[in-house]
Amino acid sequence: MVPAEVVAFRAAVILVVEDEVLIRISVCDYLRAAGFTVMEAGNGREALAILKVRADIALVLTDIHMSDGTDGVALIREIRKSYPAIKVITASAYRNTEPVEATVAKPYRLERLLAVIESVLGR
Repeated sequence: MVPAEVVAFRAAVILVVEDEVLIRISVCDYLRAAGFTVMEAGNGREALAILKVRADIALVLTDIHMSDGTDGVALIREIRKSYPAIKVITASAYRNTEPVEATVAKPYRLERLLAVIESVLGR
């Protein structure tokens, strides 16, 4: 039997916002294998549409510079304004000036990313 706190932790819904398809697929597959429920968006505009209909998202992992639609900085600002309970991690090669719970510099190892996510979620 799995302890309830482990189930609750792994049940956390993560929204991955990444315009590079191969990176997004790799990260999402890895997080799903680690037991998370994962939603995907290719840009900030798609992410905001998902946030409007999914009240269960606990964490957003976002790139900063994306080629199509709303960039990561605008997304972070909207999350802070409209969804203040959602935790945000940036994963980017670019510097972020917005307040977030954590930043992971690209390129990164998936194991490192998982450790940061676990830390931000308080596990």
